[in-house]
Amino acid sequence: MCSCLLCALYSPVLCFENTLGSIKDWVNMGSRTKNVLNMLFALMILPLAYCSVQPPVVNPDILTQSKNLGECQACKLFVDSFKKGLERTARGKYEGGDAAWEEEKLKLSYKRSEMRLIDIQEGLCKEGKNSIQCHHMAEKAEEFIETWWAQDPDESADLYNFICIEKMQVCCPKHHFGKDCTPCPGDHDKLCSGNGKCRGDGTRKGNGTCLCDIGYTGDNCDQCMTGYYLSYKDDTKMLCSPCHVSCMGGCRAGSQKDCVACKPGFTFDSDEGCLDINECDDVNKCSKDQFCLNSIGSFTCMSCDKSCDTCHGDGPDMCRKCAKGYSKKGEFCIADREDEDQSEKLTTTRYMTYVGLLIATGILLPRSTSLGSIVGAMVLSYILGAEYYCMINGHTGLVDLRHFDLARMFHT
Repeated sequence: MCSCLLCALYSPVLCFENTLGSIKDWVNMGSRTKNVLNMLFALMILPLAYCSVQPPVVNPDILTQSKNLGECQACKLFVDSFKKGLERTARGKYEGGDAAWEEEKLKLSYKRSEMRLIDIQEGLCKEGKNSIQCHHMAEKAEEFIETWWAQDPDESADLYNFICIEKMQVCCPKHHFGKDCTPCPGDHDKLCSGNGKCRGDGTRKGNGTCLCDIGYTGDNCDQCMTGYYLSYKDDTKMLCSPCHVSCMGGCRAGSQKDCVACKPGFTFDSDEGCLDINECDDVNKCSKDQFCLNSIGSFTCMSCDKSCDTCHGDGPDMCRKCAKGYSKKGEFCIADREDEDQSEKLTTTRYMTYVGLLIATGILLPRSTSLGSIVGAMVLSYILGAEYYCMINGHTGLVDLRHFDLARMFHT
């Protein structure tokens, strides 16, 4: 039996052929033997059946780790989802009646019906990665939702206040915090000088102290933190702006001249303030196969192009010396073989052009001797001129014309 299972797993074709042979023998056996073979046959096929079963499809959002929301945020998410359900079902399910009064009556009956509530609840928490927490909150709020739903639709309390603040007690009113929804200290129209927020604002957590925005500090967020300076202030507002990038330890204003001290990578100048140091002035700042790239307050060593042995910038035209297998062609370091291949291609193209011109001349001559002669002379002149130009520029040609005076040849 083990060999059959191994056969089914590792050699299905051979197993199938063996099975066909067994079926032929099975036809000629008694009922008891057939029953035994039926059981063995089922055990043999079982691994194949399990292998053919497709794994269940899993919603990837369920496996994705989502941000863990607090209870108040989860309640807000649930309430928002419920309000979307109210909007989705606002038009009702019974439009299109035979009479206007009947349609209106059915609409009114649906507005606060159990059927509409079920329709809303079926669509709850279907969106976003926090749907699981939203569903948990919906389960906890189910009893309170039914109570709210049973109220007069024209006098219903705000759903968020009713569910999250009054009944479930996971949130607080705006500008209140903590277990007992204590009011945040200070002027509620301008908490933390307008430069921060009350810790725990609107939740049952926090201690009510100021959580300052970036750039502000102090118990009431009424001071500029280190690295920022006071750029504007009046009776109702203050503005802290960042110091210049070269400043360390604070500044008096926003320019490089107003720094208390300079950051590393900058040097102080009595006239200009903190100036960037060009570290790339040191030729040994980077290794042999790299070049230095200066940046504000720092530098970076970048790799030279592969065609360079040493370089002073990026690209094959920035090489101080070409790498092995490359040669200087003008300002560029070009692979030797690549240059040869390019030269061969140009030479082949040139020769093919010559052949084409000569064939065209040969076709033209029988039709018009005079015109063919003129064209032939022009073609010959073109070929000689092209070859002479190639020769004096170091390219291989049909013949070496560098020692011929073409003007004298044509003159004679």
